[in-house]
Amino acid sequence: MSLIAVSIFVAEPDQVDPALEAARAAVDAGADLIEWRVDELADADTVPAMAVLVDSSPRPCILTVRSEDEGGAFDGDPEDVADILDALREGGVVPRYVDLEHGFWSDSDELRAAWARWDGLDTGLILSMHDVEGRPDDLLQRVEAMVAVEEASVRKFVWRARSVRDNLEAFHVLHQVAGPAIALCMGDMGIPSRVLAGTEGAFLTFASTDLGVTAPGQCDLDTLLHRFRYRSLSEATRVLGIIGMPLGHSLSPVVHNAGFESVGYDGVFLPLPVAAGWESFKATALTLMEELPIRLRGLCVTLPHKEHALRFVLEQGGEVTDIARRSGAANTIVIDKDGKLVADNTDAPAIVETLGIETAGSRVAVLGAGGAARAAVAGLLSAGARVDVFNRSPERAQALVEAMDDPMCTIGDPDEVSGYDAVINTTSVGMEGGPDPEGNPIEALGLRTWMLEEAQVVYECVYAPRRTPLVELAESLGTPVVTGEAMFLAQARRQFTAWTGREAPVDAWRQLID
Repeated sequence: MSLIAVSIFVAEPDQVDPALEAARAAVDAGADLIEWRVDELADADTVPAMAVLVDSSPRPCILTVRSEDEGGAFDGDPEDVADILDALREGGVVPRYVDLEHGFWSDSDELRAAWARWDGLDTGLILSMHDVEGRPDDLLQRVEAMVAVEEASVRKFVWRARSVRDNLEAFHVLHQVAGPAIALCMGDMGIPSRVLAGTEGAFLTFASTDLGVTAPGQCDLDTLLHRFRYRSLSEATRVLGIIGMPLGHSLSPVVHNAGFESVGYDGVFLPLPVAAGWESFKATALTLMEELPIRLRGLCVTLPHKEHALRFVLEQGGEVTDIARRSGAANTIVIDKDGKLVADNTDAPAIVETLGIETAGSRVAVLGAGGAARAAVAGLLSAGARVDVFNRSPERAQALVEAMDDPMCTIGDPDEVSGYDAVINTTSVGMEGGPDPEGNPIEALGLRTWMLEEAQVVYECVYAPRRTPLVELAESLGTPVVTGEAMFLAQARRQFTAWTGREAPVDAWRQLID
């Protein structure tokens, strides 16, 4: 069984008591091991403080001194670590594991000799390497060199993920190392390696406490145990996820993981950050399909990749629903056990369903010309509305209108903005984590606020934050508003059913995000 170690940084002796309190709370919550990060505390003179940490640890512990070169705060050399090991041994301080960096180990006869003097004690050596910049060019050589160190009980390989694909290489490392091993990726792109560590045979994964993270991308213990249900994941667990960037605001992992648990579906939903660009999307999707055959069962696609998702499924010979084809964009990919792909667009019917007015015969202004705009326009046209598209780039607006090939869809005139029954924002302006979180799409597009005053409803597709600048402006003008969670829940419900074949627990979702 893969273990969970909570990692706690202790920089000063006066931090020992709160650190122990956090460790006890973590154990009560389900942690198996405690990692004491003593980078700054580590010194032969502070052995008494380290002794309290080790002796009072509520679970077996790892004592770790991480160097500055490998992302820590220890500014000494390998010989200093050797002195600390001797002082700990002489003081009777015996943690279950000591983490020593392979770089220090291979460079110092003194460090290896100091460890040899621990022979006979019930302490294992975690031999580790960390690259805070990215995948090291000589990764495979490092793996080979660390495997050759017979003294190591566990071998640990960590680097900053440059893409989601790095997570899959971490799994390859786990598979090729005989004996207990840890392979994790740092940063937001490395979260899958932490969540799926147990399903790939890792000795352990790390989590943080309320005292903060000790490495970029660490999940807190509650998220790891409850949102991602780490203990229940297995080699048979289906993998789903959301592709896009940014993803920090996304509620999809929250609701879909809760939904899977609610209906008893053996799946886990992961954030999969993918940088803008067709090649990035294609490479990531292909790699996931190749490396997780059978297990990969669905993708939720958000900006800036909805048009790429449709293109990808078409190139792979998959099926495309009528609404996705008309939209020219897909936000949902379903993958069956045989690898067959289906592209759908659940945004389009979700917008029509939650608009709050009679769509047929309505005149609607759609702000934006990306994937979400294409879905909105396609859905509205299918429901009998007349649609005008407003966008900062006239070329993109023109391309959207031409793609719809419908006389009821035209490019809006910024000087003629009266008479709209609904104004729908599909841009990322005002989105948390987006390029213009404080912005208002009306101002960004050079439009007049009276188009909001005359409308029956202003519809905001952004749901994080719920009260965007556009929402606040519309409310100040007295215009009814539909906020972003309405569309989000309606489209997520359709995705959930497409992936699982079961009804989504929407009422529970609504309580979860309120």
